[in-house]
Amino acid sequence: MNAIANISHDDIRLFLPGIADEEHEKRAKMRSYRNAASAMIARTDSDNARSLAWLVVEYATGALYNPGAACALDDLNKLCKRLMLTAMQAEEIDLERFAE
Repeated sequence: MNAIANISHDDIRLFLPGIADEEHEKRAKMRSYRNAASAMIARTDSDNARSLAWLVVEYATGALYNPGAACALDDLNKLCKRLMLTAMQAEEIDLERFAE
């Protein structure tokens, strides 16, 4: 007998079952920053932007599934956002400076 299984593909709920929806949203936002930073690392020609993106990946990865990080999620998301904005600006400056 084959039963249809309802499998959730949400990695956050998989590792942290039972967390509140508000906390899940904050962690999902952090995951988005981490994914954007990973993409920047892979595609940018700017060493400065890549270094800043790596900081986002390190902060986000360390906290994403860590239950103890729940009280710091707002601050971590703010930091990740600022680092990504700085990385994008550094990339833009580097591209302008080295464009020839």
